[in-house]
Amino acid sequence: MSETKDTVTSVLQYVDSPFKLIVVILLGVLGYVGYFAYDNKNFLLNVYEKSNALPKIQAARFDHVVELLMKDPNVLVVSIMSVDPIFNKRVILRVENRDGKRAKHLEGINVGLFTSSSANNSDVVELMAGNVPCGFYSTPQSEAGIYYLEQGATFGCRTSVPPDYTSFIGQITVMYKDAPLDLDRAKAILVIAARMLSEQK
Repeated sequence: MSETKDTVTSVLQYVDSPFKLIVVILLGVLGYVGYFAYDNKNFLLNVYEKSNALPKIQAARFDHVVELLMKDPNVLVVSIMSVDPIFNKRVILRVENRDGKRAKHLEGINVGLFTSSSANNSDVVELMAGNVPCGFYSTPQSEAGIYYLEQGATFGCRTSVPPDYTSFIGQITVMYKDAPLDLDRAKAILVIAARMLSEQK
């Protein structure tokens, strides 16, 4: 107890200027962070290893995926997003319309994963289960949704990347002019596109 008192007294005697106070606070913070990291090293190591074990979105295949999906003349917009469920993030990586033009003003925007939209949240749950939710679209759920409607879209489908429940690192959204006549075929192609983005060449 007396040693702790002596240490505190020594520190207080040392702090005789604002600069020294900042140094003491900084050292205290760094010491706490170092202690926390050391005390939780196994947990932090497990998080790091799990993060490295997750598949990565293959950005080099974006053009191939968009080209595949645009073969359907009913497709108006294709969006590719990265997803981080832990931090509730969904960031737009690519948005391309029927004319081959990219909506670059949307790229890099975090539209959130779970939001105030119950329709969106219902779809997210379906995506996490490895399903491909589809439906008519008339009310925008984000800035991207406004763009979809501006392009004339009335129907949309989503799939997770990869297209199963094992992990959820991304999403592909396809917006159609009208509901596909063969919805099962449209979903199958969307799943193939999602596999293309999650598998190494």
